[in-house]
Amino acid sequence: MSKETENKELLTDKDVTEEANIEEVKEETKVEPEAKEEAKEETKEEAKEEAKEEAKEKTKEETKEEAKEEAKEEAKEETKEETKEETKAEAEAKEEAKEVTKAEPEVKEEAAATAEAVEPYVVSGVDKAKVAFPVGAKIGIIAAAVLVIVYFAGVIYFSTHFSWNTTLNGVDVSFMSASQAQLALDSMVRDYQLEIRTRGGNAEYIKGMDIDLEFQLLGSVEQTIQQQNVWLWFVEGWVPKNNVMEAEVSFDKRKLNDLIRELECMQKENIIEAVEPQIVKKGNSFIIEEGIEGQEPLILEAREVIHGGFRDLMAYVDLEETNCYVELEYDAEDTEVTEALEYMNALLEMEITYKFNDEKEVLDGSDIIDWVVISDNYEINVDTAEVEDYIDYLKETYEMRGQVIDFHTSHGDIVEVTSYIRSNEMNTEVETEHLLDAIDKAVSTGKKEFERDSQDMASVGDTYIEINLTSQYLYCYKDGKLIFETDVVTGKPSTGCATPPGVYTIRSKSSPAILVGETYRQPVSYWMPFNGGIGLHDATWQSAYGGQWYIPYGSHGCINLPLDSAKFIYENYGPGDTVVLYHLAGTERSDAVPATRPESSPIYVYVPPEEPETEAPAPEAPSTEAPATETPAPEAPSTETPAPEAPTPEAPSTENPSDSSEAGTEATVTP
Repeated sequence: MSKETENKELLTDKDVTEEANIEEVKEETKVEPEAKEEAKEETKEEAKEEAKEEAKEKTKEETKEEAKEEAKEEAKEETKEETKEETKAEAEAKEEAKEVTKAEPEVKEEAAATAEAVEPYVVSGVDKAKVAFPVGAKIGIIAAAVLVIVYFAGVIYFSTHFSWNTTLNGVDVSFMSASQAQLALDSMVRDYQLEIRTRGGNAEYIKGMDIDLEFQLLGSVEQTIQQQNVWLWFVEGWVPKNNVMEAEVSFDKRKLNDLIRELECMQKENIIEAVEPQIVKKGNSFIIEEGIEGQEPLILEAREVIHGGFRDLMAYVDLEETNCYVELEYDAEDTEVTEALEYMNALLEMEITYKFNDEKEVLDGSDIIDWVVISDNYEINVDTAEVEDYIDYLKETYEMRGQVIDFHTSHGDIVEVTSYIRSNEMNTEVETEHLLDAIDKAVSTGKKEFERDSQDMASVGDTYIEINLTSQYLYCYKDGKLIFETDVVTGKPSTGCATPPGVYTIRSKSSPAILVGETYRQPVSYWMPFNGGIGLHDATWQSAYGGQWYIPYGSHGCINLPLDSAKFIYENYGPGDTVVLYHLAGTERSDAVPATRPESSPIYVYVPPEEPETEAPAPEAPSTEAPATETPAPEAPSTETPAPEAPTPEAPSTENPSDSSEAGTEATVTP
């Protein structure tokens, strides 16, 4: 028997066996449903029987309970209501029991159905070769194949092209190859213009071609593409990517600067200067006006920003955002501004009254305001020159000569002294300082009204020369400090040449000088007149000073000084400084101090022998006696002990060369 025949027989036997097995499986499958149906019927019958038994038991129990209830009702009428409630409760319980009874068969049926559902099925044998492939599976396989193809196509494409949503140096190069991207960059540079945004929402433009703009990448575009993750190309484009390659940008800076100067925003007629908050008078008070930003560009800053815009090939530059305009330094609410406002309103309310005997001069705030200067940082300054001009106006307009003032002497006593200072000799510096002080007080204390009497204006101040005619002693004060003191010889009373008391000012000074009288021409080294022909000068012919020496050897009214003392006073005082002379009882001195002979000789001036003498005018103070020719006092005996020299303090010289006369100046005086 051939192998083919054997194989056919084996296949036939196998087929017969398989068919027999299939028939057995079918029979078993048919039997199993019938057995299941029988089991279900038995289960149902048993469930019904159990339910009936339970119902019978419950019915018996209910019957017994009802009988008991009827007996209780007949025996106890007072508990009738309670029994009814119990009956209702039990009735409800019965209903619940019935429901449970009804539900039990259904539960069993459900359990049987569940058991049937979980029974393993026996699938009948089917020819595998005849089963069809599911359609959904076919579609899935096809879709997967397409996705794979698309994915790898994307990998290949984006290995030489930029991903979507990509820029290169500000140019959109999405889906472009390296060459395409280079062309796009070249086109951008060729058509490039920079937008210049100015304050106020305006814009101006400068074209790249007008400044010879050139652009050259320093790297390779291909290398930039290769930096992309091609394996994740499908997610690369979801996030915007801005690639920046180093590039060399060049342009003609001179041409650019010329074009910047030609911009409309840079033209003088278009520039609006910034204005800080202003303090202005409105009605009867001052207010703050808000500042104005203006449109005044900062040329250098704007130029730098525009140059940077071209270097980086920016789409635009905003001059306001980059702080290229003059900005306001202050706001209306800043402390400096509000304090200046308060100062001005305080000045506006102040008033100063100057009294000159029966006349008055009122200075009010509206005049003072004109002297005020507000600085750029809102500091308030009063123009001193304006104040001095006002004091000069008072000096020229009013007379204050003859005022009696109270003077505080070096002895501690207060004496009344008549001031012979005319209005035009008023101490401008002192009055200016006083007025400025009043202005400060009006602001700091809130005081609004001030008065200044001519008696106060004739005050001595703190720099002056004080002469006690009774004690024949002189004191020098500078800025309120005693800097020098010396004995003196004043006018001889017996000849009517007593030096008159009062307050005067030094009119001039000269060194050297010639004192000319009716019968003499006396050269001196230092001469400082203060009351007509009466003044301060050195008197080397005097052999003693102080005490009662002036009674027999007094002058014609001048203040005779030792040479060194005259030199010190001359060097430290000048025109405009005050001289105060007074009598003070109880300060008399009987002793005179011998003159000290300095090693250096006084400055003498050559006196021409034949010059005519000029009569000296009488001093301004009233005199009761006719002047007499002064006889030089004899020198003190050589046995007297010379007085020590007055110490010379370390005080700076105030001499002004313009105050001194040339050598040989003649003065018609009463020495």
